[in-house]
Amino acid sequence: MLETIKQELKKKINDDKLVDNLFFSFQKISEEFIAQQPVTLLQNTGLFVESVLRIAEHFVLGIHTPLGSKFDVDDCIKKLEKASGFDGLRIHTTRLSRAIYDFRSRKTGVHLKAIDPQIIDASLIFNISTWILIEILKESGISNPETGIRTLFTKKIPLVQNVGGILRTINPKLLGTHRILLLLYSTPDGLTEEQLFGGTKQKIKNLKHLRINLNNMDANDLIHQLSDDTWVLFGRGFSEAERLIEKFT
Repeated sequence: MLETIKQELKKKINDDKLVDNLFFSFQKISEEFIAQQPVTLLQNTGLFVESVLRIAEHFVLGIHTPLGSKFDVDDCIKKLEKASGFDGLRIHTTRLSRAIYDFRSRKTGVHLKAIDPQIIDASLIFNISTWILIEILKESGISNPETGIRTLFTKKIPLVQNVGGILRTINPKLLGTHRILLLLYSTPDGLTEEQLFGGTKQKIKNLKHLRINLNNMDANDLIHQLSDDTWVLFGRGFSEAERLIEKFT
């Protein structure tokens, strides 16, 4: 789905390399966040921000600074804020982009000694970058952006990865119920039984076995089934999922 969105953005912006830079840098930020490699994540922030601001220029002003030309982030932001329309891109996106831009060269900071400051920075940058890319999709006028936005909104945690559109856990020591908790934690909108089975069938062998697990977890106030039959975390499910993340990461 994201590849389809990328191609549609290329047609609107008419600059394939710029759109490729946007998605490449966001993908690297996501991958390094999952892999807990904050230094590499920070190194991709500059390319992401400069790509975002050029795209904002295109939608707001009708023209953007060509790649390879001198680009001043602050001048671009001032120019966009003085324009009209596209408030999400002109105001919120530009200011959030500026907020994370300087992190790319940040090495140290005043933080609690027990916490790696770069991990804190990486988490902030990943979440802001996700919000910014979602805002671009919303404001760009592409057709049917909802699926792409839902995919981007999936929580990125080290124990869950998207493989060909299927969410899977990556630690073989996880029990079936553990996998269910983590998959639901990573997907705030919830998952169907078929989606949960696709992500847990390495440990849960059939749908009957899955439903037994789901019903037991429901009875223990860990998950809840919505009216559209999707399952979401409930009650103690959130804290149990976070305990698993801390234990197995």
